[in-house]
Amino acid sequence: MKQDNRSRRKKRAKRAVLAASVLVALLLLVSLIIVWPSTSLRRRPFSAPEASYHSWDEILSHPQPISIRTYSTGINQTKLSGIMNLEHERAQDIQDEEIKIPVNVGIIQHQEFGAYLIDAGLDQSYVHNPHGTNRGLLVESYLAKGSQEPNTHIAAVLNRESIQLEGVFLTHLHMDHTAGIVDLPKDIPYVVGENERYANFRFFMQNDHLAGMDALYEIDFSEGVDLSPLGKAVDLFGDGSLWAISSSGHSAGHVMYFINGIEDSVLYTGDACNDDYQFETGIGPGFYSSDLEGAQEVLEQIIAFKEQYPEVTLVFGHDLKTH
Repeated sequence: MKQDNRSRRKKRAKRAVLAASVLVALLLLVSLIIVWPSTSLRRRPFSAPEASYHSWDEILSHPQPISIRTYSTGINQTKLSGIMNLEHERAQDIQDEEIKIPVNVGIIQHQEFGAYLIDAGLDQSYVHNPHGTNRGLLVESYLAKGSQEPNTHIAAVLNRESIQLEGVFLTHLHMDHTAGIVDLPKDIPYVVGENERYANFRFFMQNDHLAGMDALYEIDFSEGVDLSPLGKAVDLFGDGSLWAISSSGHSAGHVMYFINGIEDSVLYTGDACNDDYQFETGIGPGFYSSDLEGAQEVLEQIIAFKEQYPEVTLVFGHDLKTH
């Protein structure tokens, strides 16, 4: 009798182990199906030349034939708390509210290397759909609502001005910065910071912004120049004209860009500093950020940089007002 009981217990244990194994396998399969759109795109290292200069004073004393113009590709309607941390001690008297913010794109023109974008903004689908091509169970409740006037998406601007695009440098891969890629050519390099995540989850929050791309090119900042009070920086063209600056906080691989032009020097902050109000208050980005503490630190670095180099113009990710 005892032997029969032991035998039955062993069989039940084996069945339990088998059931658990099947459940784990199913969960892994479902997870793979959900996250595959986020992980399937190949990543390749961006090949950057050796840096031409190694300090801000050197860089600023050697301006280059490069310029940037900023365009709004539409409007996002969202909560203030999404872009500003209302838990910050300086935000005690600030009420959360619905706000409307421009979604900016920069067009870089370099005398030798041609035209590049910083970010891609909203695509033309936002003329008719507040969520563009985004779809899924969480889109309505989580994403900002966008709007756009006809022919203000960045591809229309490039076409109108007869600009041949050589590549796109992205501050990060949040959807309001990648949507415009659907209207752009795919046979050009798209460049991001290393370890920048692409949140594209089947059934929940999915889009085809990066569809048709062969690969994303990642900037490795480990061998970059230390440009205090900002972060590590890479000289993208090797002539000191355009610098990528590591600014992890709003997202894991967020990048700011410095344009060292003859007529103007510009720090393009992306969402490390959303607007002039954020810069003036010193209150860091809000719940759309993956690391609130890191985002606050980067904002403080931007403020310190502006104090040290007041001649540099700040261009923000969601404000047409500059500083």
